[in-house]
Amino acid sequence: MADPHTIPYRGVVFDLDGTLADTPGAIVSITLQVLRGLGREADDAAVRATVGKPLDRNFAQLLDLPADHSQVLDAMAAYRSGFGEYLAEHRERMLYPGVPEGLTKLRDLGHTLAVATSKTYEAAVRTMDATGILGQFTVIAGHDSVSRGKPAPDMALYLAEELGIPAEECVVVGDATGDIEMARAAGMASIGVSYGVATAQDLMAAGALAIADSFDSVVSAVSRGGGE
Repeated sequence: MADPHTIPYRGVVFDLDGTLADTPGAIVSITLQVLRGLGREADDAAVRATVGKPLDRNFAQLLDLPADHSQVLDAMAAYRSGFGEYLAEHRERMLYPGVPEGLTKLRDLGHTLAVATSKTYEAAVRTMDATGILGQFTVIAGHDSVSRGKPAPDMALYLAEELGIPAEECVVVGDATGDIEMARAAGMASIGVSYGVATAQDLMAAGALAIADSFDSVVSAVSRGGGE
């Protein structure tokens, strides 16, 4: 393992959906199915815009109801059931190409890895365990691990504290503008991935230091400090 003091970023904070796991398409499909089951219609774009945000907030918005309304709670339960079935069927195939090998390479280079996701902590652990990458990460933060979720800095700062690494020695890797905004608010660098939800232009406008178009590119960007 490399000396951690010789690498650009000692801590690497990954988003999960759309960054490590190729789940946005499934999230949209399952959400639309749940809405149709409740007699509601929503277009693909409206649902896709909710990917990477907390489930209760998403269904409250899509159903135009309070987050504690019984119909929102029913929708969340149906979604979790549907996603659980998807997870059980696809498991490690949910990961983007190169993720398992890339995570191992980053650890071998001396980076310490963490996850910041808008899933609950329990849902994140379940997804990461099923896909075989749980053991690669030292700390995981879900939106219920802190008082404020993305784009607030709370998750990033919580992870830095748990890792014992200063924020300025960490980099966030994510596919949504909320990931990049969280990093900036926490005083961390960020690398956007163009294969998830947001466009490269949106990620750069939000403050991403670099854009990666594959997970191999993520590994290269992290190891060289985001530069070309």
